[in-house]
Amino acid sequence: MCGIVGYSSTGFRAAHVLLHGLQTLEYRGYDSSGAAFFTARGVEIIKSKGTVSQLQKRLEQCSIRSSCGIAHTRWATHGAPDERNAHPHRQGSVTLVHNGIIENHALLAKELEAKGYRFHTQTDSEVACACIDEAYQRLKDPLRALQCAQTRLKGSYAFAVLFDECPDTVYATRFDSPLIVAKGADASYVASDVLAFLAYTKTYVVLEQKQIAILHGTDIRLVDTDGQQRAPRYQEAVMDAHSIEKNGHDHFMMKEICEGPDAIERTLRTFAQTGIQGKQGRTFDLQRYRKISIVACGSAYHAGMIARELIGSEAHLPVQAEVASEFRYRDPLLDAKTLVILISQSGETADTLAALKLARERGADTLAIVNVPGSSLEREADFVAHTMAGPEIAVATTKAYTAQVALLACIALQAASGCGQIDEGRKARICRQLKELPEALSDLQEHLHLIESARRLATQEHVFFIGRGLDHALCMEGSLKLKEISYIHSEAYAAGELKHGTISLIEPGTPVIAITTESALFDKTASSIREVRARGAYVILIARQDLPVSDDLCDARILLPARDRMVQPLLTALPLQLLAYHTACLRGCAIDKPRNLAKSVTVE
Repeated sequence: MCGIVGYSSTGFRAAHVLLHGLQTLEYRGYDSSGAAFFTARGVEIIKSKGTVSQLQKRLEQCSIRSSCGIAHTRWATHGAPDERNAHPHRQGSVTLVHNGIIENHALLAKELEAKGYRFHTQTDSEVACACIDEAYQRLKDPLRALQCAQTRLKGSYAFAVLFDECPDTVYATRFDSPLIVAKGADASYVASDVLAFLAYTKTYVVLEQKQIAILHGTDIRLVDTDGQQRAPRYQEAVMDAHSIEKNGHDHFMMKEICEGPDAIERTLRTFAQTGIQGKQGRTFDLQRYRKISIVACGSAYHAGMIARELIGSEAHLPVQAEVASEFRYRDPLLDAKTLVILISQSGETADTLAALKLARERGADTLAIVNVPGSSLEREADFVAHTMAGPEIAVATTKAYTAQVALLACIALQAASGCGQIDEGRKARICRQLKELPEALSDLQEHLHLIESARRLATQEHVFFIGRGLDHALCMEGSLKLKEISYIHSEAYAAGELKHGTISLIEPGTPVIAITTESALFDKTASSIREVRARGAYVILIARQDLPVSDDLCDARILLPARDRMVQPLLTALPLQLLAYHTACLRGCAIDKPRNLAKSVTVE
């Protein structure tokens, strides 16, 4: 969730490079920031509550001259989001920045306090800093101190660490939290995200669990858990610095909505070429599984809900879709005949990674659907399929979500075809519609006129979404988009559930966004719409244009081209994204960085 940047060089650009790195990581979500530098006066720490621009002002006032340092954007977990709790933290001879959660910090704090340590913040990170320093004071060796601390710390962490006696050197290590190191022409870097150093280099290596990296100038050393040094195996980032620019758009979110057709086209083309890739020479065969569990968080979970409907109804396979944060705590029934599909844009979502670990322990096969090559989820799963959305900066996912839905639709089509549940004529029609989809989406973007509906929503504080089947899954995503960027309270319901309690909240003028694209369910959904209309709701209807929508069914309508139900959700997602975007703009909200939210949730 938080952002880490570290830098070591022969020049004196540390302040500039670290600040630039923090700015590229602002999209991840944060509430404070800070940096620590090796200078002629020793290690200097500068912190600030609020935006990175506030930290920039302080750095400019201090005129830092340094060739090495570490920096951090903090999203509060332990302690208030204030300057005191901001990173970096310092204890004794150790200064660090930390992503993750130290679960046994309270017990460690008591032990360390008994040894004379005093804590000045409310954070678990300061306790980790003291734990490393206590080991360092005994062992007088940074590497051994970090290895010792690793045996005592429970939870997840990514650390970038400075030791007073090791000038211009950054130590880094990780466990269950992402961290990468990179090599440039005149410097080395450490970061929680490849975007932090793309302006300087595309050559990087992903740290393994508990592996320790030592960065000094252009020299990078990696030490494994057994103490053996390993030569870095570098890879090249496929993106470049231009891919994280707005390119004339007011917000990254709108840019990424517009990039959705291209993201889908790349995803479909890549899947057609590579399919689902197995590790260690394994071949993927969906027919060998008796049941499927789809596990994800947030929008990825909503994509999984669509896959559940498509695979279950079209391939006649038992499928569950489950929230990752609940999955492993309910003792799921898993075995060798179970396939667990795990969906994550970043491939670093902590709850999803924990679900993968449990699935493998229970003997189930795991399929990772990820957007970031080399991510933890990809490395640890048995099989992998890639979405090709490219970097996504806005916190509210758009193109990554539609790329996930597109890929899952392909898997559903394969499953239905493999089970003999779909005839060749329909299969050919679906394949043709998928191929034509990017162009259809681009045309639809130009013809959707949603400003009036957005104006209606922008003045409200409560909105309801209703739909059935696939449309209910889309309602869940549409509701999430609206609430996360416009701050309007929004709820999504299966349309038939309204009369079981929630309809009591409908009063004259209440906005209800109804989705109906399932022809077999149209009459049932229309009955639910009439129920809320009879109680004064203002209904915005999103419907397939070939359905018999009467004038008295809604107050405003958004008509979509008719496609097979395997393809239709990808068209329906677009107006939901645009409606949320325009509503948030009218309300003057922070579109790309909504309050309290983080792009990649790497803590439980």
